[in-house]
Amino acid sequence: MGVTDYGAYQSGSTVVAYSYSSDEFMGNFTIYNANFNSNSSTDPHSYSIQLNVVLNYTSGGSSRYLWVQDVAVINTATDQLNIVDNIWNLTTSSANLNRRLVSGNGKVYTYQGYTYYAYEYPSTITYSYPLSVSLFVTVGTSSRGYPVINFYFVYGGSVIKYDSVTVKVPSTSATYTVEGYSLLPSGLYADAELVTGGPGGGSSAMPVSYNATYTLQYVSGGKLVSVPHAFDYGANTAENVYGTSDSGSNYAATLGVGQEYFHELW
Repeated sequence: MGVTDYGAYQSGSTVVAYSYSSDEFMGNFTIYNANFNSNSSTDPHSYSIQLNVVLNYTSGGSSRYLWVQDVAVINTATDQLNIVDNIWNLTTSSANLNRRLVSGNGKVYTYQGYTYYAYEYPSTITYSYPLSVSLFVTVGTSSRGYPVINFYFVYGGSVIKYDSVTVKVPSTSATYTVEGYSLLPSGLYADAELVTGGPGGGSSAMPVSYNATYTLQYVSGGKLVSVPHAFDYGANTAENVYGTSDSGSNYAATLGVGQEYFHELW
């Protein structure tokens, strides 16, 4: 649950698709109170808030896709949070990430037969409420034409760039893409998400109490603007949350304890 732009919206009985690209996406959240349970044996009172976007880069005349995640993992038992990033290959349903072609602060790991890149910011943050954090990612190209993915978060008035990952594949373009006309070759959506889920590894979470607001933005014409349309549910991530209500107003989502159902926020 959260804010997801699928590149489509409902107009009466018709679904209208659209697309756009940007070199930056930002997810913002403010949490006023939270108490979560999860089915994770290692993090039984934790949940995550994930900024998930799709990077489309062109190499050798072909489009390739990476799933880029900038994630806050929040432990409601200790009032501590950690920041982690992941990169997955979405070019095909069976694609893996070549460890020789990515370079950053992290490493390439294997999960359920798939390789992915991951890094955790080394400092744990102890917080108090209200907790306000922004997660944002940018993309550019190196002097050799390689895509460079930059991971940031904003907390306590400080902007922290904690990872920069070079994809060592010569490319003619690299941009984050939202596109509602068709699915990716992997069968997933070319969407942008700021969503809540379990703390990782496909886990689930459920709030005992929760009061939070989320917004999802991207850079257009040099300015941060809200995503034009949004639904409350992100379909790409493996983590889930249950018992969470989600309503939208003025390009912001308000989340709390309640019944979840898939619907358009704006």
